[in-house]
Amino acid sequence: MREIEVFQVDAFTEEPFSGNPAGVVIDGGDLPRDLRQRIAREMNCSETAFVFRYERDRFRFQYHTPEAEVDLCGHATIAALHLLRERQDIVGDIVAETRAGILPMRIDEEGPVWMRQAEPKFREVPDDVRVALLQALGLGEDDLDGELPFALASTGIWQAMVPVKSRDALFALTPDTLRLREVSRRLGAICVHVYALDPAHPSAVAVARDFAPAVGVAEDPHTGTAAGALACLLAHRGAVPAGEMAFEQGANLGRPGLILARVEAGPPMRAWVGGHAVTMLRGEMRVAK
Repeated sequence: MREIEVFQVDAFTEEPFSGNPAGVVIDGGDLPRDLRQRIAREMNCSETAFVFRYERDRFRFQYHTPEAEVDLCGHATIAALHLLRERQDIVGDIVAETRAGILPMRIDEEGPVWMRQAEPKFREVPDDVRVALLQALGLGEDDLDGELPFALASTGIWQAMVPVKSRDALFALTPDTLRLREVSRRLGAICVHVYALDPAHPSAVAVARDFAPAVGVAEDPHTGTAAGALACLLAHRGAVPAGEMAFEQGANLGRPGLILARVEAGPPMRAWVGGHAVTMLRGEMRVAK
């Protein structure tokens, strides 16, 4: 039997039992893909990150939901960076190879850790898919904030951004998960990120909910990749200025937290996503060699 050290870390929070729990294996570079997938399914977090260190400041990060490998995951990255500092005393600038590209990251001696996402890309939602997407969410055109962008955005993975008029409307959503899964796959989007510009947290610019049934996650409490993509989309469309911002997520699931973002206007435009994290669990998983 082989023993693999596994961790569960709450990301985008400084409070235990808040934020978004991620599985992390910080010595997972030689694990075959099928074993990584089984570990992620056993961890049963929305994502598990597997980290391999090539040299002092160069790593490979791989990410799995319980159902599939994905190109990038924000909260699992923040969890992994937090553990590299906490368990291996790694600080400073590093780079991580991901399926979304080679991404710079920063681990300060204290405070939030930061990942830079891929250069943002945007595209419109086709009209026929827009109708199907709203139906899957249980929304009508009158529920949308027409002053805000309804579009697809990517800083490494494609995500649909849907603006609603208020926090109350956002929290009242009860999507049809099966229909949303089908529409997400038609769009080529990992998730559907619904947002409003009336957060309760005084430092946040928006409050959001994130639905990712396309990869087996009905609702994700905190979504760093989506926050970075949304920050870029809002800045690109002139809804908010580029610079420092924060996003509120997770309160409706009893896991409140705050995702930090920094948009560099460029060109090219770049997004950094950051946050705090708390290690909640350390254990050993036994698998056949």
